[in-house]
Amino acid sequence: MLPRAAHALGALDDLVTRRPPLRAAIVGGAGSGKTDALAYLRGRLDRDGRPTHLWSARDSTDPVDDDVTLLVDDAQELDEKALGTLLERAHRPDAGLVIAYRTWPAPPALVEITRVVEHDSPPLLLGEVTLAEVRTDLLSADAACAQHILDISGGTAWLVAACVEAHDLQDCSDDPEHRELARVVRRRVQHRLETVSPAVRRRIETLSLGARHAGAETADAAEIIAEGHAEGLLTANGRPLPLVADAARASTSIDVLIDLIRHGSLDLVPGSDLAASLDGIVDSALGNAIAERARAEIACQPALAAALFERAVACGVPESEIAAAHAHALWAAGDGDGAGLLLGGVGIDRAHPDHDLAADTLATTWADRGMMSIAHDTYRAMPPASAPGRTRALVAAAGAGRLVERDLSSGTADATAPAAPSARGVALDLLDRGLRATLSDDSPREAVDDLRRAADLSCAARDTSPTPELPAVIAATAAIGIGDLDLAHTVVTDALTHTAHCRRWRPRLLLWNAWIAVQREQVAEARRSLAAATADSGVLSARDDVIAAAVTVELARRYDDLAALGSAWDSLKSRVRRVEPDLYMLLPLSELVIVSARLGDADWMQPAFRDALALVDRLGEPSVWATALHWAGIQRGILENRPDDLAPHAKALVAAARHNPLAARMAQAGRVWTAILAGTVDPDAVEAAARGLATVGLAWDGARLAGHGARRSKDKKVGARLLACARELHPRETAPSGEPATGPVPTSANTGLSEREHEIAQLVLQGRTYAEIGAELFISPRTAEHHIGQIRRRLAATSRSDLLAKLRVAMSSTEGAGR
Repeated sequence: MLPRAAHALGALDDLVTRRPPLRAAIVGGAGSGKTDALAYLRGRLDRDGRPTHLWSARDSTDPVDDDVTLLVDDAQELDEKALGTLLERAHRPDAGLVIAYRTWPAPPALVEITRVVEHDSPPLLLGEVTLAEVRTDLLSADAACAQHILDISGGTAWLVAACVEAHDLQDCSDDPEHRELARVVRRRVQHRLETVSPAVRRRIETLSLGARHAGAETADAAEIIAEGHAEGLLTANGRPLPLVADAARASTSIDVLIDLIRHGSLDLVPGSDLAASLDGIVDSALGNAIAERARAEIACQPALAAALFERAVACGVPESEIAAAHAHALWAAGDGDGAGLLLGGVGIDRAHPDHDLAADTLATTWADRGMMSIAHDTYRAMPPASAPGRTRALVAAAGAGRLVERDLSSGTADATAPAAPSARGVALDLLDRGLRATLSDDSPREAVDDLRRAADLSCAARDTSPTPELPAVIAATAAIGIGDLDLAHTVVTDALTHTAHCRRWRPRLLLWNAWIAVQREQVAEARRSLAAATADSGVLSARDDVIAAAVTVELARRYDDLAALGSAWDSLKSRVRRVEPDLYMLLPLSELVIVSARLGDADWMQPAFRDALALVDRLGEPSVWATALHWAGIQRGILENRPDDLAPHAKALVAAARHNPLAARMAQAGRVWTAILAGTVDPDAVEAAARGLATVGLAWDGARLAGHGARRSKDKKVGARLLACARELHPRETAPSGEPATGPVPTSANTGLSEREHEIAQLVLQGRTYAEIGAELFISPRTAEHHIGQIRRRLAATSRSDLLAKLRVAMSSTEGAGR
């Protein structure tokens, strides 16, 4: 059979017509037609009366006269002696020599022979077939059919020949994908795979099954690729040809599959060629290997892990053995309902190694639905056996307000041998200790410090275990509960940097970041985080949806008009009753209570408010958690003009003020607000209370208090002073909702000072004292001092003289710009 490529036949004819001696190299992979090319040359030379002699590795290597054209087949198989003889002949320019060989192996002498004979004629490279040649061989004008054969064969000569031989024009019309042709050719390819070296076969199998890499060292890989390419099975860059890959997938043994899956080099993505090749295989060992791989994928690719668990069950692994891990993967992929259904239908007894994982996952699905009490009941029905499980059960019990005295005692240690401390273990210990301490109210600051360390270590440990509430959220909400908004922000932003290890938590952290940003007057950040949370998750859990609703209405309350707030509330209020109150949701719930009262819709939130008050009452009124709720009660009473309703909440804040700075500021503000409602406006007391609120992250509330006092005061100077305080604490209270600026509005790009600060700066340059500035602008000397401190920080002034110098430069540049 002649070589298929038309250009090869033309090159051979050209060689024959040249003047003697005939010297050339014919190079190609297995099945490319090298032997046929030599036979064609020999026939042509014999007809022309030119003597030839055929040599091969199996024949004698007796000397051949120079005027005889020596034809050498499979030159890559010759020993060093034979190659040495051929090299000597190659260096004799009058000696006829045509060598044919595969590209691998390539002994140095063979490379040198090729280099020498190339001086007489370019090498003839065989193995690649063109589309036109395929169409000619098929005797078909159908270009699409020929192109498909060219694609699946990679244009490799021996595979094209096999396809042409198996091709049937009539069958092809009903089978445009050539499935029957591929089935016929597959057996020939599999035979080839059985005859190549183990290393080449392993590479082909590994890559054909979708592995990310073939596992060989770089130096070895180059040799393996060269060998596979010479065998006509790999492309020049080392990838299996499509028909070869198909045959390899169909013939790979179960043992090889298990080995590759366990070493994590296969991409078992649903819909992939490998996934399709596993269809119908029932083998428990293979199923166990897939399940083992699935567990390793949960943290980074939970959706893939869930699909692998389904594949493991299809391979014969009992669902009960992997149900907990499978449910964990479903939950981590965002399918909490699927996780709950799976665990609800499979019994997992206490002796099962995944018992605690099942309890954690099932409890977390209930917590996500906003039913923390059912999460608590889950742990009661499935008591955890490990310390981590007991800590998560404590989180659920506290969240549901269901702690009993024995729950407050120290957790029972595991009956196992001591082990070296781990970041995850220490994080859970700190979470346990910190959460218990917040409920006892003995030392809230120390408790928050423990919770903050627990959040940090949980991130460091890359803990992706399901839990009713995140350590970072518990730490952040507790920090807010003592008035440390900056710490809350730091904890959440730190946790967000670690969400690559568990994207399941990212939407919740983004929503809390948005919530904290609203409290910190960072409106643009709040809007970005809110949008990102929705974009990240698509569909939020019920609890997360309530936070999103609370952030939305808070932005409207602070930065939109009453009509816009009412519209936002009407569109969202049906969502806020989807969940039952729990300990970690009291902050957004408290704000929603205030908003409902602001809009005359307090009855809508009354059931949730009542349940929340009962929850903190069951826990003994821990100030870290209860303070915001009582503040909401005070605000609701003020907005509804019902002073009597303030009393129980004010009493609770006063009681908590002894050990909680947030409660102390709120209690002080509550007393002042009550006095204002009764008609007494003490400007010093109002301003002190308003600024006190600002120190614990409630600047907006402080601005409202000062504004309320200004409106109730009959003294214009007092009213102006309190309005100035309100503007300072919340300078953009009525800013438009598009993308409001959250800081003071600069009067000049050169100074960066607010309008009020600009006025004060001019008086400072005139040498005015704090008292004189206050009298001029109807503010207190203390307020004037505060403003000047703000100006000093903005200009980075290190002393009074430095401040004056920088102010002169700034104010002169402003005046110049004005002129």
